[in-house]
Amino acid sequence: MPKLTKRIVDAAEIKASEYFIWDDDIPGLGLRVLPSGRKGYVVQYRAGRRSRRMSLGPSTVLTCEQARTRAIGILAAARNGEDPAAERAAGRQAITVKELAERFDREHISLRVKPSTAKEYRRNLDRFILPALGRLTVTGITRADVAKLHHDLRHIPYQANRCLEVISKMFSLAELWGLRPDGTNPRKHIRKDPMFV
Repeated sequence: MPKLTKRIVDAAEIKASEYFIWDDDIPGLGLRVLPSGRKGYVVQYRAGRRSRRMSLGPSTVLTCEQARTRAIGILAAARNGEDPAAERAAGRQAITVKELAERFDREHISLRVKPSTAKEYRRNLDRFILPALGRLTVTGITRADVAKLHHDLRHIPYQANRCLEVISKMFSLAELWGLRPDGTNPRKHIRKDPMFV
């Protein structure tokens, strides 16, 4: 097994079936060569008893060194008991804030709040929260994202504070529904404008 270099990647022949060239320097790093001629870097590791293989990217985009750096990060995470391939898959399946808002409306706003509050919740979602955060994933949204939204609405502080309330409730339910880990509400520790509490 040679150390993967640009010369080896470029010289890899196209065969009738897929094959791999494994790197001698970093165990688990390899080049996958497809019958179509496409070549891409992969990393293989063990997560518990399972063998996992992750795509790092095509050789037309990544250099050998970039692939090596990514592989080292993934292998280090795997040694620490993480499963980067499973985390990537979970991230792809994560719902968006817009999808969470739809469930929030169906299962909370429509059933548990009085009509005037429901109207205000929906107004905040439609006018402020979803335009800013709707495309982000529920698992990916951070306190910084929510703080930025609150800051961007500083010219309407009463509304900014109401948006924090809606986000807080929506993400508390996201935790209850198993869509985010417990205790990770991104609204936590963001202070309301004290003039309009």
